[in-house]
Amino acid sequence: MNLLTKSFAVILLTTVFTSLLFGQNESSPNYDAFQYRNLGAYRISAWVGSLAVPENPGDKHKYTWYVGPRSGGIWKTVNNGTTFECVSDAFGTSSIGDFAVAPSDPEVIWAGTGEAFNARSSYYGNGIWKSTDAGKTWKNMGLEDSHHIAKVVIHPTNPDIVWVASMGHLFSENEERGIFKTADGGKTWKRVLYINSETGVTDIVVNHSNPKILYAATYQKRRTAWTFEPGGEKSRIYKSTDGGNSWKMVEGGLPTGPLGRIGLDIHRANPDIVVAVIQNLNVKPGVDPNEPVPFDEFTDHSFDNLIGGEVYLTKNGGTSWKRINDPETNDVSGKAAYSFNRISIDPINPDKIYIIGVGMYYTLDGGKTWPGFREQNLFQTNFGDNRIFWIDPEDPRHMMLGSDGGIYSTFDGGLTMNHYYHLPLGEVYDVEADNETPYNIYIGLQDHETWKAPSNGWSRQITPADWVITGMWDGMYSKIDPEDNKYIYITTQFGSHQRVDQSKGERVSILPEAKEGERYRYTWTTPLAISPHNSAIIYTGAEKVLRSLNRGETWEEISPDLTDNDPKKTWGKGHIQYCTISTLDESPVKAGIIWAGTDDGHVQLTTDFGHTWTDLTPNLVKAGAPASMWVSKVFPSNHDSATAYISKCGLTDDIMDAHIYITRDFGKTWKKITNGLPGSPVNVVIEDNKNPNLLFAGNDLGVYVSTNGGENWLPFKANMPNVVVRDIMIHPRENDLIVGTYGRAAWITDISPLQQITAEIKSKKIHLFDIEPKPQLNFSQQARWGGYQMTGSNHLNSPNEPNGLEIWYSMGKDLTGGTKLSIANKAGETVFEKELPNKEGINKIYWNTFRAEPGEYKVTIENGDFSENKTGIVQEKWIWPVLNYSGKN
Repeated sequence: MNLLTKSFAVILLTTVFTSLLFGQNESSPNYDAFQYRNLGAYRISAWVGSLAVPENPGDKHKYTWYVGPRSGGIWKTVNNGTTFECVSDAFGTSSIGDFAVAPSDPEVIWAGTGEAFNARSSYYGNGIWKSTDAGKTWKNMGLEDSHHIAKVVIHPTNPDIVWVASMGHLFSENEERGIFKTADGGKTWKRVLYINSETGVTDIVVNHSNPKILYAATYQKRRTAWTFEPGGEKSRIYKSTDGGNSWKMVEGGLPTGPLGRIGLDIHRANPDIVVAVIQNLNVKPGVDPNEPVPFDEFTDHSFDNLIGGEVYLTKNGGTSWKRINDPETNDVSGKAAYSFNRISIDPINPDKIYIIGVGMYYTLDGGKTWPGFREQNLFQTNFGDNRIFWIDPEDPRHMMLGSDGGIYSTFDGGLTMNHYYHLPLGEVYDVEADNETPYNIYIGLQDHETWKAPSNGWSRQITPADWVITGMWDGMYSKIDPEDNKYIYITTQFGSHQRVDQSKGERVSILPEAKEGERYRYTWTTPLAISPHNSAIIYTGAEKVLRSLNRGETWEEISPDLTDNDPKKTWGKGHIQYCTISTLDESPVKAGIIWAGTDDGHVQLTTDFGHTWTDLTPNLVKAGAPASMWVSKVFPSNHDSATAYISKCGLTDDIMDAHIYITRDFGKTWKKITNGLPGSPVNVVIEDNKNPNLLFAGNDLGVYVSTNGGENWLPFKANMPNVVVRDIMIHPRENDLIVGTYGRAAWITDISPLQQITAEIKSKKIHLFDIEPKPQLNFSQQARWGGYQMTGSNHLNSPNEPNGLEIWYSMGKDLTGGTKLSIANKAGETVFEKELPNKEGINKIYWNTFRAEPGEYKVTIENGDFSENKTGIVQEKWIWPVLNYSGKN
């Protein structure tokens, strides 16, 4: 049984009890009753940026190693990758920068949080953590303001001596960057290398034979929401000969001028040999530095006129360096070097050098030749966009590779690759669902297209085979036609709009075309909306709101430019479009009321189908909203046309506050509703479609709930770890909360009791909630026929929700005496009976209906003289045709 299935095994029993305290007061309720199921297209995995293997494992840790998805925590295997367990949930963040196992003690791990790939989607951490029991327990050891830790290096023989490379804040300048050293196990830290407030350190390597000698790479860059300067003249290589207490810049043949990210490695057998990969940002000889480059949605051409990726080698400890590649023919930095540019040298044979990138760049003869991608025979079966690489110091044939497609190993030097797909990962931008039975969930994934799977599977679980691809390129938004779900509308990076016909498995481009001589600007995750009043009408946002009346066949502009249209920001460096619409939607209460939010802070409204627009931003500012802060979500109320909610996200302003606002008068006035929310940027806010007082919000720490219209908020965590939440929706029929996280895939839990809560219910001694109809069997008989399931422990499947009726009830604080729940059929015969423990708050119990006849049942809860009953309906079992059987021939 895999770890994920094992964690849910308890809820597959006939009865399950969980408890939740009521109210939103100082005695914060426990929402553990609302346990989530974790679902995802795990087989394609997610961006892995760090890994560590004990160098001297001993017998206890012989098969132990650790892998760090950049947004998914630290995962440990003790059986060489057969199973994994997350050991970092105590961190309070899932963003992982780098970590290391002490070479002298495999029980000691130092972990730096905050991934350091410098991307628009890079999330911050909360400092450095230490474990002295191989990841069982952790303690925060400081450096909380470092935000992004790029490298952790532990002294070869003394685990109390640690060097930490801090990149510092991504979107602003700060002081806690550079190299920090501790010599007392983290009790105190000393900043031993500092350049300035915008220059951090990306790499450190240590001479294992003489740990007084270290090399480091500094990196100067500047990122804002609208531009990215990928390097500068402060990006350099430094050397220390006194254990990192002092540093001197090395030159001797290295390039000067503006440089990008630098990666380093040192040869184990001969530590005088050091290799470096450098993105040279100087203009190519003979090229006009002002020559314009075209914008491409998929490739950043701003580097085309620059020298590019160079590899340098020194054989004398950094005194002199020699370039061993020609970037004109082998540009080893490729695209987005700020998130690649790491280098590794074989610990035995110094002629073998490997560089991570879109593919793997390598030379096996000291730089004489660099096979092109079509000539390579190594690393051919792993997913690309490689981020981290490790070579076994004892056996260089054994390597491990982390990429945007997860973690891989090879035992033959890269000729064949083994993929450890069974980690519950996924960087989700958007979640959607249709109204099939069972309903399907759709997710848009960074690096990995859009995907679809049933919320319950025929084999009693959702397996990798149940997930199918529904889009291309980076997966952003999916919108499913609610009237005819054969149509899916998707966007990918910077628009690239597509319409998918599920009945045929075909797609067509429906990209809106601007007027001749013009080009629309789209944000990275271009928003989409389907009109709730006519599903043939779809909306998207560029700098203007665009509408199609015919499913994307043609488009029309229904707004002017709703942004500041600042020419200094609209087409920034670093593959960015700015001054764009970031979120939009139409009121489900009244047609023609459309709300739109922009990445430069504007909230705009039309109440007449786009003929006129009102900028509501000044009114929001009066309520305390930062004027230019990114609008992450506009959500028109499901109950009142004048009411709407907006959230603003300060990530790209480096402002870690919560910003959610409500208006009840079409934006004339606003109220900030963030009481109880932590200081964390908010990415999404929604209102329940049945209870207008029930709200949910997602921020960089997880899901939060309000049962009183936003007056107070509380964590809605249950079994979900602290992870960035990018999107939330509520299924309109099943009343499931569907959550999309950036790192740990999607999560689902039933929230129907919260939809029903009233003041009267809260005051009752006992209450039995309305019971949702459920099928007699929510999986196929085929699941029991034989040996369908793949055997072994290295498979990751998500269990179905427990089969049967889910019965929610509440109990008051001072309830005494015995409490009994019984179920009777129409003939009055008792078919189920159970004594219930008296637990204050909301509880639930499952009645397995596998042997029950479809029909109505009377569910009764009793305590003393009190009795209350509700009707539970067992529907016909779901039908699951064998494979693609259609009955047509």
